[in-house]
Amino acid sequence: MELRVDLKAKPFYLNDEQIGWVEKTIEGMTFDEKIGQLFLFMSMGTEPASARIDAMEKIGLRPCGLLLRGASSKAIREKIADFQNFYPIPLFIAGDLERGASNMIEDGTPCGHELEISATNDPKLAYQEGLCCAKECAAVGTNWNFGPVIDIDYNPFNPVTNVRTYGSDPKHVLTFARQAAQGMRDGGLIPCIKHWPGDGVDGRDQHFLSSVNSLSVEEWDKTYGMVYQGMIDDGIETVMTAHIMQPAYTRYFNPDVKDEDILPASLSVELNQKLLREKMGFNGLIITDATSMVGFTEVLPRRLAVPMSIANGADIFLFTRDMEEDFEYMKKGVEDGILTMERVDEALTRILGLKAKMNLHTKKAEGTLVPPESALEIFEKKEGQMLAKEIADKGITLVKDTQHLLPLSAEKHRRIFMVPIGDTPNYHNARGGYAEYFKKKIEEKGFVVTCYDGSDELKQEIGKSKISEFTEKYDVLLYFCNVSTSGSDSAARITWPGLRITMPNLMRELPTLMVSIDNPYHLMDAPRIATYINAYTSEEIVVDALVEKLVGESEFKGVSPVNAFAGTYNADK
Repeated sequence: MELRVDLKAKPFYLNDEQIGWVEKTIEGMTFDEKIGQLFLFMSMGTEPASARIDAMEKIGLRPCGLLLRGASSKAIREKIADFQNFYPIPLFIAGDLERGASNMIEDGTPCGHELEISATNDPKLAYQEGLCCAKECAAVGTNWNFGPVIDIDYNPFNPVTNVRTYGSDPKHVLTFARQAAQGMRDGGLIPCIKHWPGDGVDGRDQHFLSSVNSLSVEEWDKTYGMVYQGMIDDGIETVMTAHIMQPAYTRYFNPDVKDEDILPASLSVELNQKLLREKMGFNGLIITDATSMVGFTEVLPRRLAVPMSIANGADIFLFTRDMEEDFEYMKKGVEDGILTMERVDEALTRILGLKAKMNLHTKKAEGTLVPPESALEIFEKKEGQMLAKEIADKGITLVKDTQHLLPLSAEKHRRIFMVPIGDTPNYHNARGGYAEYFKKKIEEKGFVVTCYDGSDELKQEIGKSKISEFTEKYDVLLYFCNVSTSGSDSAARITWPGLRITMPNLMRELPTLMVSIDNPYHLMDAPRIATYINAYTSEEIVVDALVEKLVGESEFKGVSPVNAFAGTYNADK
């Protein structure tokens, strides 16, 4: 067959043997097998591989790969082995591993959010994080990561980008993303940059609607375009196309388009084919973002959107609402002429071309797709812990201390009244409960901590007692914030516990400080708090480093990659 993609060019660089495998595999596939290869599904940690395989085999669907979440390294490795042993065409095994391997592998290293790494101002740490993640993934057989994120955090109200970016400076973002991607490659993990055409301008979330990158063509070229072009020039292999509209570039390629006909990138021929492929020269693989998001489903009937996503430039369809129904929608799209077999074969060429670049076909023949169980020793040795500690040490940022409160002293500031904010388990913060851990660690340093728990007694104390009584009893008022979006929230802002009873109205009466181990923008809601610290990642390693810095055992080294005041006016900086 004649391939429609140059597999000898960037980013594939395949030899004749590898190209021969791609051609032979496509020629030998049935219609259903071809359509099945366009899909990549999720498998949660509690789901046995056999259950997912049986469900897919029942409808004749054999996917290109799976994304796994949430199990021990031993369980994940065994699950991957079951999948890879069953399918004749080797699978992509993907992870959504923006902060390290821990999102898939429970005993993997949580190295820290992108913003924490960026705050270190040391791009080498981004490389080391990528390499650490890749080595741990390689130990269980994972080969593809949906990261790094190369969004630019222009809008502090955006609940998606936030700590998941390298900040608000495009050059800084590119510098760190390049290093992270190279670290992944050097460890055997294929990176995927996201979220095309760039999140962080809109204050809304593509999970809930088709959000908008509203920059002009010229503005986009200087910012997101510069970052994407840099990654493409470096040879990035895969791009995730998101449910984000870019009206300026859509109109650039289609001047007559009506407002109501502008589509998000996941469905846009202008953004995927005209801009990304033709204008910017990207020859690699495009995968949609999760198609269960409202940003994908609100635009068109799903029966049309499923095949149109591939017809208009994506090569892989990520997740489903209903597996059987979406499989049928894709096949019906071919029958109805929405999606041509020429376009299907082009997508398959990139899918199999990337598998060939990764040598998955030869590894399968050799029986080495999944490493031996002895490879799991990397988790017992906890080799990534030192890196995570270094990132935390260099990343935690003292944004301001205009009252010269720090370091805290157990002699001078022994009695602390602490108010936890947020700190509940949710989609992006599976554990929660870091306030209790923080309390334990600070008490180990000789402090006595009263933690607000919503009781009538403590409501009375912080909200209604005489100021003289409160300041006589406590030396410091400390707000401990762990606020992240839950996956169903459209904002990440402070909600003061106790029906506002805990609002910081005592900051002029008692030394008051706020620490945030997630969202970096709480000064937007409490701008006059005189001492404020951003730690960027809710992990115990980060809390350990935070406590050391609070008591002066370690100096603050981080440099904020964003305007922590969220661009608001504040006279008390």
